Amino acid sequence: MIIGYSAAGVSAFFWGIHAVIIRILINQGVDPILIAALRLYIGAGVIALVLLIWKGLRKEKALEIVYSRLFWIITASLAVNFVLFQKGLEFTIASNAVLLEAFAPVMVLILALLFLPQRVAHLTNRYRGVQKILQIVIIGSIGSSLLLINDPQDLLSTNENKLIGDLLEFIAMFAFALFIMGVHEYHTRFKSHNALLVSSQIFIFAAILITPFAMWNQLPSITSMQWFWITMIGIFSTGVAYVAWHIASKYLDIIPLITIFNLVSIFTIISESLVLGLNISWKLIVGSILILFAAYQAKILNAEYRLIEKEESITS
Repeated sequence: MIIGYSAAGVSAFFWGIHAVIIRILINQGVDPILIAALRLYIGAGVIALVLLIWKGLRKEKALEIVYSRLFWIITASLAVNFVLFQKGLEFTIASNAVLLEAFAPVMVLILALLFLPQRVAHLTNRYRGVQKILQIVIIGSIGSSLLLINDPQDLLSTNENKLIGDLLEFIAMFAFALFIMGVHEYHTRFKSHNALLVSSQIFIFAAILITPFAMWNQLPSITSMQWFWITMIGIFSTGVAYVAWHIASKYLDIIPLITIFNLVSIFTIISESLVLGLNISWKLIVGSILILFAAYQAKILNAEYRLIEKEESITS
């Protein structure tokens, strides 16, 4: 449990502060898509290095990966998410970006209603799934609406720009929800693969997809301090955070795992308040609570469906 909680806390902290760092870099003129590409390349390298060290210590055989159509859907979803998440930070505040990203589990439930009716049928039989889903969607939507109309009153972003950024972040969240669903389905189909290897491959191919859209001509003008922070979020907020989360998922049950994950938004709000001087309004507080509560309930509901799947598999 100590290992699990420590690893989850590391992930939450590094994911919590990275949006603030990206916001600062963008304000200094660094292209957001360039930051996204560099993050993915560095993060993929970190995960690959961890895999090489781990394989060397355990003397394991070379790992294999299945490049199925689902793999490429996951990769494209992550690429879209990274581009829009970082582009949105050019216009809106870091707290809004991370909180809207936290809405993704609720979007997973909405997508399940549309494309996975068998999942909803299972949940309805056991847990009155449709009623729960509707309650979660309504609560999360109210929270998101409060963020969209929230005026931070701190000159971090004008209302017009903030709305554009929030809309970009909402689309990024939709892409992240597709990513979450795709990864779960991939794990279900290919049980013998290594999850970290899949993550490193997804990262590198997503970076390649983003590469043509990044402003690489900016590289010579990036200062040493900017390179330092780009490297830090690439190593820690991308590579190390994903490795730590992978470790945490091996040691913690779903409830403590998703509870700690909600610390990401709290770390973001605190760091943005301390570093950028964010004035925390009541709309931001109430919206945050509603979104995090809805995300928590959505993750529990998704986890319950996975348990149903597992039970049926064992019975079969």
